[in-house]
Amino acid sequence: MKFDNDLYVKHLQGMIKFPTVSSVDPEKMNVQAYLDFHKYLEETYPLVHKTLTKEIFGKVGLLYHWKGTGKSGKLPLMLTAHQDVVPEGDLSMWKHPPYEGVIADGLLWGRGSTDSKCNIQAYMDAIEALIADGFVPDYDIYLGFGYNEEIMGGPHAAGAILAQELKNRGIQLGMEIDECGGVLLQDGKYIAQIYPSEKGYADFEFSKEDAGGHSAWPGEHSALGIIGKTACILEDSPFPQRLIGPAIEQFQAMAPSTPGRLGELLKDPEANWEELKPLVAKDRNLNALTRTTTAVTMAKGSDQANILPERAWLVINNRLLEGDTVEDLQAFYESIVPEGVKVRLLKGHNMPTPSSTDTPGYRLIQSIMKKKYPDIEFMPSLLTGGTDARYYCDLCPSHSVYRFTGLLYNNKWGGAHQVNECIDCDILADNVEFYVELIKGYGSAE
Repeated sequence: MKFDNDLYVKHLQGMIKFPTVSSVDPEKMNVQAYLDFHKYLEETYPLVHKTLTKEIFGKVGLLYHWKGTGKSGKLPLMLTAHQDVVPEGDLSMWKHPPYEGVIADGLLWGRGSTDSKCNIQAYMDAIEALIADGFVPDYDIYLGFGYNEEIMGGPHAAGAILAQELKNRGIQLGMEIDECGGVLLQDGKYIAQIYPSEKGYADFEFSKEDAGGHSAWPGEHSALGIIGKTACILEDSPFPQRLIGPAIEQFQAMAPSTPGRLGELLKDPEANWEELKPLVAKDRNLNALTRTTTAVTMAKGSDQANILPERAWLVINNRLLEGDTVEDLQAFYESIVPEGVKVRLLKGHNMPTPSSTDTPGYRLIQSIMKKKYPDIEFMPSLLTGGTDARYYCDLCPSHSVYRFTGLLYNNKWGGAHQVNECIDCDILADNVEFYVELIKGYGSAE
């Protein structure tokens, strides 16, 4: 099978041109952009759309089904990604327009190039190539593409709608793969970062009501002043550090490539925990693996400088460790905020069940990557962000839900959610090749 990197760049370039921005308000979605994107997929991948069945759920959620022969006896493989992208931000800060798919300096620029239309492109190109090659799976394959992953859930979450539809049909999954993860090159060593787990999520609003009035006659505290005090209390009341299984696995995998005393301690995090705690706390990335985090992200008072606000509020975002629940957080916050401050959960979910690293699916990922990079090391990791993969955990009895791609990361990339999001043009074939090997090998994985 020939892998055509230039063709994959062209396909992803076309996907970027559709401004499929998600919105907290479903009525503000540009539904036509999604429908145009669907039409593009049909035109670009004719064999996929001839061979697989396609259904639409919710507003524009896509569910594809490739019916296999059933000879392997394997439960279905599911590949998920999301069609939506975050807003573009300040257009003046982009080197190239976010929805034109410009190719410059060896990079493909645009919103969704890394998060996560590159996954949709890789899945579709892999399956198109397999069909053209005459391959028929001995098990069923599902593709699920949501449209509001970036707003992290809520009552209209497309991932939940798709997962519920599968559940209604009595379908269980043998393995589920979603975005994130990939291959890192550190000090000449290849490391595959695989995410068998992700943290939970919660947004809380804290509000204070007041009589308001003219700013020339303020009281001792305005509503916004009390909310400002609340922000300080929240930041000064972090949740305690602790170790959970996924973080322990990640720390142990990090140890060989971590220099100095920290590397020594990471070899056995539980035994060295008291010495390790202050070192980890100083590192934003490592700290997030060892506690439920609290981030004050939004606030509002009045609309004008000379008006005392009648209602002021702030919003915080939490990422929850296993063992902390949304209910626990609300009870804690209600116990520490100033009198009169109301606490309201906007949306949230607990940490989904971590998947095992001792499964045929995980070993299949390892064998594929070892074939491409013989000396590669593996780093099972705890994802501090979130994906639609969490919706499918209950459908996967083998606990084989992984967030991983075949992409080789380098410092050329422009990060997801940032202005100047971009991806290295030279690496897309690696991703397609990975999914081809995954699909071919899944039916016989032991």
